[in-house]
Amino acid sequence: MQGLALDLLEASLATIRPRFSQEEIHLAPWKEVYEKALEHPTTFLISASRLKEREAFFQWVGPIATVRLGAISKRTLEIPNGKSAVEVLKNFKIATIKETSAEKVLFKEIGENSGLNIIRVSTPLQGYKMLEYGRVDVLVYTDLPFVYHLVNEKQDVAQYKMAHVLLNTDYYIAAGKDVPKEQISIMQTQLNRLKERDAQGSSMYERIMERYFKGAVLNP
Repeated sequence: MQGLALDLLEASLATIRPRFSQEEIHLAPWKEVYEKALEHPTTFLISASRLKEREAFFQWVGPIATVRLGAISKRTLEIPNGKSAVEVLKNFKIATIKETSAEKVLFKEIGENSGLNIIRVSTPLQGYKMLEYGRVDVLVYTDLPFVYHLVNEKQDVAQYKMAHVLLNTDYYIAAGKDVPKEQISIMQTQLNRLKERDAQGSSMYERIMERYFKGAVLNP
């Protein structure tokens, strides 16, 4: 298992401990890993949107990336103009991933009786495939992991768009409450240094981002 968040977590811990072994990394649906992180306050949850309702449960190291939570569709889908998610999405079949920040933001905006046609799935991959094969019109999720999936699968990111933004926010490393505060401070300092540009005009952070995303972005 590898990825942007794991690379940045290991870099932030470089002066504190060895690299993680695969046995130390637990990969599971978001709802499960979030609950496990709350149960075990010496763990790291990577990565998490720093939402207000989560603030008190973790210590936060970051940001590690700026992200958009919203409605992702194929570029060919005609999306009506509208200020609210209900106005924009009322005629479409929608997938959300259970308990993710994007789903929470959507449900908070639309309320309980929106009338939207929503299918809740357990994993991002389920949502990606449903959108790819036309089983849903829209996937409500976060742009960065979606782009990473497309790049990893060698798909054309330009075939998709961020049709409606629900929230602009940041991804963080969510550290358990029992992780020593001195360690959190060291991690934050290390992460900040990764973003400092060198004599060539680029930073280690930018080079890590380029490695995973190849410069691809999800445009409106």
